[in-house]
Formats: sequence, C-alpha cells, structure tokens
Amino acid sequence: MKRRQVAEAEKARTAIKNHSDALFNSSRQVTVGNAQGDVTLVEFFDYNCGYCKRALDDMLTLMKDDPKLKVVLKEFPVLGPGSIEAARVAIAVRMQDKTGKKYLEFHQRLLTGRGQVDKARAMAAAKESGLDMVRLEKDMASDEARATLAENMKLAEALGLNGTPSYVVGSDVVIGAVGLDALKQKVNTARCGKATC
Repeated sequence: MKRRQVAEAEKARTAIKNHSDALFNSSRQVTVGNAQGDVTLVEFFDYNCGYCKRALDDMLTLMKDDPKLKVVLKEFPVLGPGSIEAARVAIAVRMQDKTGKKYLEFHQRLLTGRGQVDKARAMAAAKESGLDMVRLEKDMASDEARATLAENMKLAEALGLNGTPSYVVGSDVVIGAVGLDALKQKVNTARCGKATC
C-alpha cells in the first residue's frame, strides 16, 4: 500500500511539472486571493458536490489568513448534466469578470445554496452577482467555454483526479475535502518545506 502511494505521489508530481503552465497560469482559469502569491492552491470543483460546499469555508479562511496565497479555481463537472450546465455558466462569468471578484461572489452563492445546481440556479446566481445576462448566454455557447472545460478535464485526467474537491498545492495532489488544517500544512510545505513555517 505504502509503495503504491509513493508511486502515485511521484506520478502526480511529474504530471504537475509537465502541465504546470495550464495548471497555474492558464488564461482560462479564475484566480482569487493574491494573484502574485508565493504559493498557489488549485481547486478542481463541482457545484453539485456536497464536500465542495464544505470546502468553500476552508478556502475562504485560507485566503483571509494567508495574504500571500494565490488560489486558482477550475470547474470540473463530474456529477451529471446539471453540473456541466452550471460549469458553463461559471466559465461565462469568468469571461466577463477579469478581476475574479464577481466570480467569487457567484461561486459562493452557488455553493451555499440548497438543492441541486443546474443552469437555472447558476443563471439566477449570475444575475444576483450583477452580470450582463445577454453576454453571459452568448459566452456560454462560445468556443472559449468549450475549450475551458476540455482543458480542465484533460488536466484532471493527467493528474489522476477522479472526484471533487481535488487540489494541487505546490507539487502535491490532494484528493478530497481534507479540511483546513491539512490544506494549511500543504501550503506551508510548498512554502518552506515543512508543515509549519
């Protein structure tokens, strides 16, 4: 078991190195937190994932407590058609909002709502976040939206991610909602080589 874990971690490290540009600096990603941060945490998420809803607080707390952290959000809709529709809306939100501020507002609205998320719920959240809805509809059907989803899916496959939330922190892949402390330790390891800096 231990040998397999080590092998998987090694494989993930290589994949992160090979795909680092698309992972950390893609023009198609959403960046929140400190865009010039010294450590990057990438989260792959699905709007219908119950664990992602819980993990949202972890991310917000990390960003608040760590002004040097860059957070990258990647839509990874694996839980059915409603998730794919919501991801398309999210990508269109990103295309309209270069700062990531409205996206984060939209993201929180959608992850803190109750029940299944689909296009209608996502559109309502976008409207409440003050986005241009006509442009949103157009952007959802764009090649850019399709290319973004394809890029995220390809990255997830290369990294061996099969569920949400999944994270990349530094040179480590973290699968599942591991909680705030574990994420903090990963960030510290990426920053200074040990669990506490």
